[in-house]
Amino acid sequence: MLRDSDQAKKYVARLERKYNKGKALGIFAHNLGRAVYFMLKNKEAFDMQRFFAQ
Repeated sequence: MLRDSDQAKKYVARLERKYNKGKALGIFAHNLGRAVYFMLKNKEAFDMQRFFAQ
């Protein structure tokens, strides 16, 4: 996701300013995993706007 999405890169860069790079990637992975869980649970498609509206 980080390779293709400019929005994801900006989100992780914002996290990196607050935390270090490893912690920022961990937070991003956790949020992405949580999003996938609820997508599968609710049988919905991934909504990029909703994911980055945090």
